[in-house]
Amino acid sequence: MRKVGFIGLGNMGRGMCKNLILKGNQLTVFDINQDAMQSFKGKAALVHSPLEVLKNSEVVFLSLPNSTVVEKIMNEFLNEGVQGKIIVDTSTSYPMSTRSLHAKIKAAGGGLVDSPLIAGPAEADRGELIAVAAGDKEDVDKVDDLLHCYCKHYDYVGPSGNGHLIKIAQNFAGLSQALIYAQLYPIIAKYGINPQELYKSLNNEVFSNWVFQFYSEKYINKNYRMDFALDLGLKDLNYMKKLCDDLNIPGFLLDGAIDLCRVALKEGKGKELDFSHAGNTMYEYVGLE
Repeated sequence: MRKVGFIGLGNMGRGMCKNLILKGNQLTVFDINQDAMQSFKGKAALVHSPLEVLKNSEVVFLSLPNSTVVEKIMNEFLNEGVQGKIIVDTSTSYPMSTRSLHAKIKAAGGGLVDSPLIAGPAEADRGELIAVAAGDKEDVDKVDDLLHCYCKHYDYVGPSGNGHLIKIAQNFAGLSQALIYAQLYPIIAKYGINPQELYKSLNNEVFSNWVFQFYSEKYINKNYRMDFALDLGLKDLNYMKKLCDDLNIPGFLLDGAIDLCRVALKEGKGKELDFSHAGNTMYEYVGLE
């Protein structure tokens, strides 16, 4: 039995934490949302701060909304001391921030692994996520058994920050594809074609994949249930934009994706809206909503 901490019990963290417990680990958990914590009452130790998680754990997992939050918690950890601790950041964080934190944590005697995730809440709940892991190989090896508690597979992708670089690239590809279909289904519908016909024409080995299946159902049925918040998607696309800016190259397709997300945000309600709400925005544009 390993002493494991988990900070961030949202859509993804909840399922990951559940599977870490089911595999026999001793969990200490924290989330700013008390309702999220109460769902683990009697299954894990509930504490009142990230520092309490650190003190009670040999390995701490983070599932947080952005690098700003990750940096705040990591700096608290560094002030407290991280000697002998390993921190696994499963968030979609900015890679250069991750590399800076890795250097500080390593100098303080700890380890940092960036291990972002592929797929969604349903896969997290079933313990069937796919992930990448980056950082010092010896640190990744030390958490291999824990990663397999909620992953059916992960790839080691090299030094610190590489995991988050790959994740941002994946999200750019996946979210851009989701936004393509957010535009296609309403446009086709406006021209008098049932969106189901477009779906059938694309549902084959050439075009179909997880993103296509997941978002097509939402756009066709206009079912914008919350799975992945729109503001988080925009954050990920903006991280990709920053990577382009750092290289002084244009975003091209990226800029259009960001523009549609900003329009879909609707007066700052991004935390309340699923990423698929971009489809609703396009239905409004063509006069079908």
